Amino acid sequence: MPGLNGYIKMIKNCIIYKYSDEFRNAWEMDTNKLSKNTLKKCLQEAQGFSKKKIEALMELTKNERISFKEETQSHYIATFSCEFRVPKFIATGVSPPFVPVNFNIWLRKKSSWVISLDAGRKLSGVAITLLSHSTIGNPSSIKPIRLEKEDFLSLKDWLLAESHIISGQIKRITMHNIVKDSEKFKQIVLNSSRLETSKLFYRLLSSASAIANLSFTTPVLKSTSRSLSCRINHWGCVTIYTPDLLDSELSELIEIFEMLYTHST
Repeated sequence: MPGLNGYIKMIKNCIIYKYSDEFRNAWEMDTNKLSKNTLKKCLQEAQGFSKKKIEALMELTKNERISFKEETQSHYIATFSCEFRVPKFIATGVSPPFVPVNFNIWLRKKSSWVISLDAGRKLSGVAITLLSHSTIGNPSSIKPIRLEKEDFLSLKDWLLAESHIISGQIKRITMHNIVKDSEKFKQIVLNSSRLETSKLFYRLLSSASAIANLSFTTPVLKSTSRSLSCRINHWGCVTIYTPDLLDSELSELIEIFEMLYTHST
């Protein structure tokens, strides 16, 4: 959660979403619609699979609310709150309780990306549904981004570019469907302090058909002159391990991803 002086203690789940191409330039931030929206209203206009999805979300939450918080130069900030059903870990006849939760969402002005902060996929899905319905009139117009192998390669190239005063580092990678020397591997994980110096890393990377996730250290950021330790996976979830993260650092990191992945589906 955002704290004092723009600090964020830890972002365990920073999930990147985007408006579908047909809605990318059509959304509008209406603070009145935002504050009055509910899943029940979304359900009334949903059809097919979207309707079933919203019905499932309604089983997980109650008293959901999304409201406008503030506007910055690069994005709008909305706050989502609700009572969220605790996951059921043990088979009993008693329904698990609801607990109050809240988190922020960033709506990026230039790219029309949406970033949920400190929330898992199910919880983020409720807020994203309300935001989508409030800004475009369609509860299903915002989807998670999906990264292909080429997207990870673009990130690798940017991290290691000689144009940086101090280049980034690659710490860990999970690759799928690797064919090497007539042998096939479903998954290979490489872990090292500097994978970019390993010839094995490049040989396996060229043979892999997909990448599931990449852990890395960024080059020094312009906003604060320090690097960030991060992990990104193929469905747009970013984990940032660097403590005392500033809003300006997060915004700069998102701008980098926007530059690299604006085309991603």
